[in-house]
Amino acid sequence: MNKGNATKTQSGFASTVLLGAAAFLLVLAVVSAPEPAFQATLQALKLWWNIVFPALLPFLVLVEILMAYGFAHGAGVLLDPLMRKLFKLPGSGGWVLITGMTAGFPAGAQAAASMHRQGDLGPGEAGRLAAMAHFCNPMTILVVIGTGLLHQPAAGYLLLIVHWITGLLAAWLFSFFRRTPHGRNDVAKPNKPARQVPLLKRAAAAALEAHKRDGRSFGRLLGDSVTRSVQTLMMAGGFILLFAVLTRVLSENVLPLLPSYFTSGLLEIHLASASISSSAFTNSAMQLAVLSAVLAWSGISAQLQSLSLMRDAGLSWSYFILKRIVHSLLAFLVMLVCWKPASSLSAAIVPAFRTEPPQTGQNGNIFNLWTGFPSVLQTQIAFFLLIAAALWVISSIIVRVRR
Repeated sequence: MNKGNATKTQSGFASTVLLGAAAFLLVLAVVSAPEPAFQATLQALKLWWNIVFPALLPFLVLVEILMAYGFAHGAGVLLDPLMRKLFKLPGSGGWVLITGMTAGFPAGAQAAASMHRQGDLGPGEAGRLAAMAHFCNPMTILVVIGTGLLHQPAAGYLLLIVHWITGLLAAWLFSFFRRTPHGRNDVAKPNKPARQVPLLKRAAAAALEAHKRDGRSFGRLLGDSVTRSVQTLMMAGGFILLFAVLTRVLSENVLPLLPSYFTSGLLEIHLASASISSSAFTNSAMQLAVLSAVLAWSGISAQLQSLSLMRDAGLSWSYFILKRIVHSLLAFLVMLVCWKPASSLSAAIVPAFRTEPPQTGQNGNIFNLWTGFPSVLQTQIAFFLLIAAALWVISSIIVRVRR
């Protein structure tokens, strides 16, 4: 017992010294060359305000409100057969999955953490769902990467489809290593009399009961939702700024011989996408395959955002990283396989190869989602409804097959 405590103490001391030394070296590098650090911070601030903030804020608020009104519990009833059969997770996780696929990280982790706080998900289940729902925002892939960086909208759609399919495939593969959930926080299987009640009525009853348990007025609910969403976005902005500076320091001082997109791809997804789109590759398939793998990896910055939200909900760091590695490998391989048939269907998918910086706008401005904010919100809502409908249809088919 004492030996184990001594080992933990030594490990904690070593990690503290290591992190302290790394922070000191980072500060030293910034002080010695403040101009590159300032430019990196300014670029990251523009990226957060012009892309991340408008793409996430309205949807984070809407998700919080819909969860309080019981939509997550209704979706849990509708998607219970699908989640249990394919992913061995409780049906309420369907809401977390839809949120992650529609709004991107860290919205999926926030939805899982909220359901854990309400007692609807156990710690292990919430952690696995957060890892499963860790997707890149569709607007980032379609608008920023496909249209703004690659200048080929069709490439954005191909990247998004591969990103979604491989993420679900990775979650399905991970389901083989665990048993079907039977915990107290799972959505209870209906008994025989309940099965005679139409599925939609059962879902509506579950949503109404959850809304009654919440009990907050709309004014208080709106205030709580906006506050929590803005706090999440501020946290995400801090991570993006920090890792933008770290990427610049490592690229110029520690890893200057590696490709420019290697360091950014490891740390921050938005900077990596811009770097990959402006780098020269041997062929089109390899460029999109690397970009697809980086989107699946999502960068340590995005991973820490989700992990910080799930710190009280039992998300294992090793499990989360392993899931990202598997997703990244699958995305790379599937893109290589799908490239030839996809390119034969649409020649517009081929990205423009170049070695000069991408044209992100006049005067070097970052691509701005505020200019098309209504369209962005409408597209996200459309994605949300389409994904929910598709998962419901699959769940209904599973129920019919069982009968």
